[in-house]
Amino acid sequence: MQPLFLWALLAAAGSLCAQTTEPTSRPAAADLGHNLAVAPELVGRPVRQVRIVGNRQVPSAVILNVVRTREGDRFEPQAVQEDYQRIFQLKKFANVEARVEPEADGVAVVFEVIEQNQLRAVRFVNNVHISTDDLSQVVDLKEGEAVDSFRISLARQAIVRLYRDRNYPYAHVEIPPQPLAQNGELIFRIVEGPEVDIRKVDFIGNKSFSAGRLKSEIKTGSYFIIFSPGTYDADQIEDDVASLRRFYEQKGFFDVRVGRKLIFSKDQTELQVTFLIEEGPRYTVQRVRFEGNRAVSDTMLRENLKLQEGSYFDQEVMQRDLRQIVKAYSPLGYIYQPQSNNPDYLRIDTRTVFRKEAGQVELVYDIHEGKTFKLGRIVVKGNARTQDKLVLREMRVNPGELYNSAELADAADRLRGTPFYSNVNMTPIGDDPNTRDLLVEVTEGKTATFNIGAAVSSNGGVGGDFTYQQKNFDIGNPPASLGDIFSDRSFTGAGQDLRISFQPSTLGTSADIRFTEPWLFDQPYSFSNDLYLHDRIREYWNENRFGDRVTLGKRFDYVWSAWISLRGEDVSIRKIEDKPLRAFEIVDSEGHHTLTSAALTLRRDTTNHGPLLYRGSNTTVGWEPVGALGGQYFFQKFSLGWDGYTTIGEDLLDRKTVLGLHVNTGYITGGTAPFFERYYLGGFGSVRGFKYRGISPRDGIDLDPIGGNFFTTATAEVNYPIYADVLRGVVFVDAGDVEDSLRFGTVRTSAGAGIRLALPFLGQAPLAIDLAFPINKGQDDIGQVISFSFGLIY
Repeated sequence: MQPLFLWALLAAAGSLCAQTTEPTSRPAAADLGHNLAVAPELVGRPVRQVRIVGNRQVPSAVILNVVRTREGDRFEPQAVQEDYQRIFQLKKFANVEARVEPEADGVAVVFEVIEQNQLRAVRFVNNVHISTDDLSQVVDLKEGEAVDSFRISLARQAIVRLYRDRNYPYAHVEIPPQPLAQNGELIFRIVEGPEVDIRKVDFIGNKSFSAGRLKSEIKTGSYFIIFSPGTYDADQIEDDVASLRRFYEQKGFFDVRVGRKLIFSKDQTELQVTFLIEEGPRYTVQRVRFEGNRAVSDTMLRENLKLQEGSYFDQEVMQRDLRQIVKAYSPLGYIYQPQSNNPDYLRIDTRTVFRKEAGQVELVYDIHEGKTFKLGRIVVKGNARTQDKLVLREMRVNPGELYNSAELADAADRLRGTPFYSNVNMTPIGDDPNTRDLLVEVTEGKTATFNIGAAVSSNGGVGGDFTYQQKNFDIGNPPASLGDIFSDRSFTGAGQDLRISFQPSTLGTSADIRFTEPWLFDQPYSFSNDLYLHDRIREYWNENRFGDRVTLGKRFDYVWSAWISLRGEDVSIRKIEDKPLRAFEIVDSEGHHTLTSAALTLRRDTTNHGPLLYRGSNTTVGWEPVGALGGQYFFQKFSLGWDGYTTIGEDLLDRKTVLGLHVNTGYITGGTAPFFERYYLGGFGSVRGFKYRGISPRDGIDLDPIGGNFFTTATAEVNYPIYADVLRGVVFVDAGDVEDSLRFGTVRTSAGAGIRLALPFLGQAPLAIDLAFPINKGQDDIGQVISFSFGLIY
C-alpha cells in the first residue's frame, strides 16, 4: 500500500474518531495523516521521547539515524511527516505509520513499522554478453532492502529492455520463487537468445517515393558500424508500418496499404525487414471551398494558395496554405490562437470530402472569423537581465493599432534571431470586448561568454581563441558594490555589444576590442568603435595591421539605413622571403604604410531578420575614398552587394528549405592601390573549391598573388533541414572573377555541398564544412576541395 494512501486513511479515521468520542480532560493520541490532522494543542509541546516499534530485523539505531525529530525539540507535525518519509525511503518496510501520544509534560512521537522480508542477495545467472556490472546499474535493488514484488517486476523489465537495446530481442528473465521466499535470495536467471542484427531495410511497391525518402519516415535502420546499431524491435517495426501509412495518406494516397515481411537467416542472427506497399491512386483536389468567410473574399484567400484544383493532395502544403489564410486575416485585427477555444478568435478547420469520382477529394476550409480587436498594452515577462526596450524595438506594432497576428509572428522570429532570447511566446490576454493586451514571455539566452578554446578554418588555420563577449552590455550600469563586479547584472541589460578577443593561430595573430551601441541615446542611430591588431602570415611575407575604425549609423525606417566609417591604419609589410623571386611591388612595399578612409554605405534590407534568413533581400552600396583623412595612398573603392532569400519548401514542423542568391562586386579606381588593399578570391565565404586567396592576378618569377582592382562573385545556394534545428545541409554553385581592371577574364566556377551544425556549446559560430569541386579555373589558380570553419569552446 502506498504511504500517501495510508496517510489519507489515518486522517479519515482520526476525523471519524473526533466525531464519536466524547471529550476528556486529556487529549487522546493523534495519528499524523497526509494532512497532519492533529489536535492543535499538541503542536509546540516538547518531545519527551521518540520510539520505534514493530521492528525485528532492522535495528532501531538504523531507523533513528534518519529521524531528525529529537527529544527536547518542540513538536512540529511537518517535521514528523518528513521523518516518516525518510523512514519509508529506507526501502526496508512494507508500511510505516507515525503517531503522537500526549504525555503530562509533552508528547511522545512513535513510528510503527511493518517489516518485510529483506533481500539477502541479488544475483544474475547465465549472463554472457552483458556484464553483471551493467545489469546492476539498471536494477534498482540492493541487499538489505525489502522484498517488493512491484520493484522486482520493474527490475526484470529493465533487464529485458537492456538486452533488446543490445540487439538480443528474444532475451527473457526468470525469477525462481523458492530461493526468494525461503532466504531472500533474488536470482535473475537470464536466457539471452541470439544476437539479431538488421542487415537490410527494403521497400517493395514504392513507386512515388524513393527508398531513401521512406527511410526518413521510419526509425528501424540497418546495421552500419557505429552509426546505426541495426536493432530489431518488433513493436517499432509495427510503429513504422503505421508511420509509412500516415506519410502516404498525408501525400494524398488515401487507399494505401502497408505491411511488413521479416526474413531471418538460418541461425536467426541476421534479419532483413521489407516493407510491402500498395500505394493505390493519388488523390487530386477537385475543388477548394471556403465556408464562413465574410471579411475576406474567396479571391483574396485563394491568392497565395499552392494547393489548388487539379493539384495532388498534400497535407504539408495544406498546412502551409492555412498559414497564408491566417496572414490574409491578420491585418484586419482577427486574432489567430490555435490552442484557444475563445469564440471571439479566428478559427480555421480543414475537411476533406471524398467525391464520387475515384481519386478525387474536395478540400474545405471551415472558417469561424470571430471578431476584430485592437492591440492594448504590451507586457514583457521573463526578462530578468534585459530591459523591456530590447523586446519593444522588434515589435513594429503599437498599442491602438489593429491586432496583427502575422506581424507578431514575425516579431517573435526577429526576437529569436537576436542573441538575447532563446525562446519567445506571445499570447493575447485580457477580457476587454474590443482590445487585447499582448503578453510577451521570453526565455533569456546566454549573452556573456568567456571562451578559451580552439578555432579551425581553411582560411585562418589552427589557432587559439581567448574571447570575452557580452552581447547585452550596458555601459551605464556599473556594479553598485565590489560583490556585484562578477554578477550577471552589472554592466548588463541595454543590448550593447562588447567584445575583447585575442586569437593566435598558425597563420597569424589577431587582437580586437570592439564596442557597439545599436541605439545611441535610444534613437535610431548606432555607434561602434573597433580597435584592432592583425598580424597575418601571407604567401611569402608577413602583413601587420594596427588601426581603429569608428562607425556612425542611421536607420531611416525598418528597411533603409546608412552609415559612415572612419578608418586610420598602419600597415607593415615585413619578413619577405626570397626577395629576388618576389613580385616587384611586394618587395617595393616593404616597411610601414599609413592608410585612412571615410566610407559611406547605404543599405536596403527586407529580410526576415530571424535565426534563419528565408525571405526578402539585402542590398548594400558602398563608396570608400581612401586617403580622405590623409596618408600615403589616394584611391576610391566602390562596392555593391545583393543577397536574396526565398522559401521553396516547408515541412510540417515549419522547417524551411531556402534558396539563397548572392552577388558581390567591387572596383578600385582613381589612383593606384597597394597590393594589400586589392581584391582576392577563394576559400570559405568566397568561391569555394579554391584555396583562400588562391584566385588573383599574379606577378613575379614565382607568380605571387598581387590582387585585382575589380572582382565579382555570384552564389546560388539551397539550405535545407536535416535534423531538428541543429543540422542543416547546403548545396551550392559558386562563380567569380578578379582582374586587374574593369573587365571579365576567366570566370571561375565550382559546385559542392556541405553541412551546418549549430550546437549550443559551439556558440554563435557553428561547424561549417563544404566540399566543392572546381568546374572552371584559371591556369595559375590553386584549388582546395574542402572549406571549413569550426570553433570549440572549453
